[in-house]
Parts: sequence; C-alpha cells; structure tokens
Amino acid sequence: MLRSSNLPRIALLLCVVMLACLFLTLATRSVWVDEAMVLKAVIELKTPAEFFKPLAYYDQAEPMLASLFFKAILSLFHYNIEPLRLAVLVVSCLLISPMFLVFKRYRWGAVVFLLALIGHGFSTGMFVTELKHYFLEVCVSYLAIFAIWKAQERNNLYWPVIMAAVVSFMGFSTIMVSGGLLIYGCVMFVTQPRDETAIRKLSAFVVCGLVVGVAYLFMKSLTVYQLGNYDDYFASSAMGSLAILGHAVLGAYGKALLVISGIANIALLFSKNRGFLFKLNLFFLGLLCVVVVGRVVGFYPATYPRHVIWLAPFSLVIASYAILEFTANPTKTIKVLGWAMLMLLSLQAAKMGFNEFKGVNYEYVDNNDFYRHIADMEPTQFLVYPDAQPSLEYYSLLEPRLNKHQYVRVYDELTQKRDPTQGKVEYEDSIVQLLRHRPATDFSVLVSHVNLDTDITGRGKALVAEINRLNCTYTSYFYVYNAELIRVHCPMDAQL
Repeated sequence: MLRSSNLPRIALLLCVVMLACLFLTLATRSVWVDEAMVLKAVIELKTPAEFFKPLAYYDQAEPMLASLFFKAILSLFHYNIEPLRLAVLVVSCLLISPMFLVFKRYRWGAVVFLLALIGHGFSTGMFVTELKHYFLEVCVSYLAIFAIWKAQERNNLYWPVIMAAVVSFMGFSTIMVSGGLLIYGCVMFVTQPRDETAIRKLSAFVVCGLVVGVAYLFMKSLTVYQLGNYDDYFASSAMGSLAILGHAVLGAYGKALLVISGIANIALLFSKNRGFLFKLNLFFLGLLCVVVVGRVVGFYPATYPRHVIWLAPFSLVIASYAILEFTANPTKTIKVLGWAMLMLLSLQAAKMGFNEFKGVNYEYVDNNDFYRHIADMEPTQFLVYPDAQPSLEYYSLLEPRLNKHQYVRVYDELTQKRDPTQGKVEYEDSIVQLLRHRPATDFSVLVSHVNLDTDITGRGKALVAEINRLNCTYTSYFYVYNAELIRVHCPMDAQL
C-alpha cells in the first residue's frame, strides 16, 4: 500500500518523465529558416573579432555568448540536428534547475511547477531546444527569479545586482531583466538601514550598472542591421503596436497560462503577505509595463512570440507559487481560487500529455523528410524559393547527396544596410528574377517554409502570382508540412 509521504515523489517522477518525453520529441524537429540563417552565419565565423560584430549573413543578430556556444557545439557534433538540440536542452535544464530550490519549502512545490512547465511545454520546449539565443533569454528569467528569491531569503542585495551584470551579455531582451534587477537592488539599498557595508554595496551597484550599460551598447551594435532593415518592427500606430504585442504574448503564453497567470497577478496585488511572491509579482508587472511602453514608443519593438517568451518564466513561477499559497490559505474564497487554478493547470498539462501521446506535429516545417526525399531523387535542376535557401544550405552540409542537384538561387544572403520600406518590393523582385532563370518550359521549384495553398503572409502568394503572370501552371509532386516540390509548366511564348 502506498504511503501518502511517497505520493509527491511518485507524482514528481511521472511529471519528469512526461516533460522529458515532450522535450525530447521537440529536440527531433527540423531546422527551420531562422535557425538555418543563424547557423550559416555562425559556421562562417572565422576570427575572434567577428564574434564582436553583426553576423555576416541574412541580416541576423546573435549575442556573442550564444555564437560562441553554437560554434563550440557545431565543432563537437558537426551538423547533426538532434545532438545540437540536446546540447541546448541540457544547458537549459542546468540553468533552470535552481527553481527547485525556490519550491523546496512546499511538499508539492516541484510537482506543481513541473505541471506548469508541462502545460506550457510547447512554447517552453520549443525555445529550450531552439538553435538560436532565445533559450538563453528564457533561462535568464529563471536565474533572475532565483536571485530575487535569494535576496529575499538572505536580505542580500548582492544577488540581484551581481546577477544583473552576469546575465546582461546572454541575450538581447536580457537587458530588460538586468535593468529590473538593478532597480530591485537599488530599492533594497534605499530601504535598508545604513551600516559599514553601505559603501561596498554602492560600489557593487555602480560596477554592475556599468557592466549592464556596456552590455546594452554592445547588444545595440549587434542588432543594427536586423532592426534597421525591416519596418515590421516599428511601422505601426500606438493601438496597432498594442495589438501586435498582444498577439505576440498570446503566442508565447497560450490561453491557459495567460488566464492562470492573469488571475494570480491580480490576486497577489491585494495580498497581505508582502514576501517573495508579492515582490516577484511587482517585479514582473514592472517589466511588463516597460515592455508595453517600449512597444508603443519604439525602444522595444517586440513583434513575435520569440521576442516576449522571456516573460513566460515569471508567469509560470508566479502562477505555481500562487497555487501553492492559495490552496494552503485558511480563507475559503482564496483556497477555492487556488484549487480552481490548479485544476486549470492540470487540465492543460493533461492536454499536452495527450497531444504527446497522439504524436501531434510540432514542426514549423518538416525539412527533415523534405530534404531526405530530395537527396534520394535523381539529379535535378531546381529553382530555389528564396525562403528555402537558408535551410537548403544547412541540409546540404548535413546530407552531401543533396549536392548532386543543380540549384538556381537569387536570395541576397550578405548582411548589409537595406531600405526598410522596400522589403516587400525587393522580395517580389527576387521572385521575378528567380523565374527569369527558368531552364525550360517545364521546371521544378523547391519551396520550403510556406504552404502555397494556405499562405497568409503574402510571400508564397508572390510566387503563385508570378507564375500566373507568366501564364504558367504548376502542380505539387511532393509535399510535407510547409514544404513542397512543384512542377511548373510554361508555354513557349511565356513572357519574361
């Protein structure tokens, strides 16, 4: 017969197994266009000086530490996707592991936190196995939470202040977290009584503040092309900016976490307990306000879920901690609220577990099967759809048999200053140029990172529109998720 004291351990083991299955599944997914762009640029880094500059290909930006990390694991595992993703996952798990110390005071603390991670497993899992720097930004948020917890436990402002400096070079959005930690440390300093350590504390604050300032200027220099070349980061009204940000947050959080964390954030504002959880909630809400203002004003142009995924760890921890506090509260209303939140959290975790059992496809694009099929084909000449070019380059390194084919490419891959208002025009021109290189009346086009039938971005529609303008027709002869090979037939008198 099971003893009640063993139930948390059994539940913890089950949660760990479930989370591991989910994350390992995500670690087998294909390399998609953004990852391929960054990896191309990292592979081409040859000298130490190049790590301090914007990446040389595809207008990409990557923090120096992330570039060093990916360069190192590429040297160990070459281009094999699964070992690369697993290396990212291992580092992520190590950096997130201090959270178990934060929850150790609760009998069911680790279980509730893992349930939250499982329920948010798609977004969290995608980014902690991503071959880009976003895994570090997610981990930095957990490290910041740990620093705030240690500061509260020991009444020690060195934790947030020093952590602010340590994490400032780990990502782009981490500058926001570092700034928040410095402010948190400053508030602690102002509210603490003066003693003989005041000068030492002030010195630490100044030094760490300078480090964060240098990190900000350095990160800004790395993103000069990525932010400057594309108007989708800035071109919007105030209300339009809020809509864009809301869509990004919903994509990063999902509806369940958004509801649970929103309830926790509001309820904690009225809490009489002014301890760690209350302060962490205020810290998070302060960061959220800065993100909103930054999006509207333009100094933080968060546009996609990946730009705000670093906020999710705060919500996951706050929601988990709130559930543990609320369910133990003697007030009936608060206790019922805690159990309702736990039920919603558990249902979301069960849904993710069921999706994992069903084998739900979490791919952005099924490039693994796509390029495996192309490698098995007889030598063929392909026109390469521009968004497919980065992944083709990466998979050609991974699978040498792809090099037996001939490819016509027109994507301008070199990083350079571009007119942000001409992005759409330049892309449509590249499609025109691509089809001008058509070898005969019948030819193949290699298409990846878009579904031509359901495209809503307009990029796939540009290819179809140009095919139609030439009075040509096309049929798909091999299709996987968001990638296909099409055969285009043009009449002899098709216009150029």
